[in-house]
Amino acid sequence: MGKGLLSGWNIQAIQTERSGLPLNVLAGVDEAGINTVGFQRPDLVPGVPQYVKNWSTQQWLNPAAFDIKTPAAQSRYGNLGFNALRGPARFGFDFALHKTFPVREHHTLTFRAEAFNVLNHPIFNLPVNRVSNPIFGFITSAGDGRNVQLALKYQF
Repeated sequence: MGKGLLSGWNIQAIQTERSGLPLNVLAGVDEAGINTVGFQRPDLVPGVPQYVKNWSTQQWLNPAAFDIKTPAAQSRYGNLGFNALRGPARFGFDFALHKTFPVREHHTLTFRAEAFNVLNHPIFNLPVNRVSNPIFGFITSAGDGRNVQLALKYQF
């Protein structure tokens, strides 16, 4: 009985890693008066780091590194390229195990356990990307934490 319970388990694991998604920083206001709020980009301020990466406050970008006034005063787009920055990286580890138990002739019971984001790493979304927003550069949402599901399937 004990050997039957302990042997025959199937185990699956998936590890995923990726660099941060492209991040497009926008002015967020029509400072230049050219009716293109969604496309106006800021200038980068030389010598000021763009990233803060302060996990205690979820602040990812440094507002002092982006200037929306100078490009607007010159009626031009800023010098920051499209999707020039990156959001937070992602690491995930999912795990599953299952076993099929014979019940009687042509009848089986399968137990399955699946755990997603087993290590419960935070999966941060992109930060607020409009410089004019008071919470610019802050990450305001994240993906799901650890999630476990169990299943039983009786086949006959």
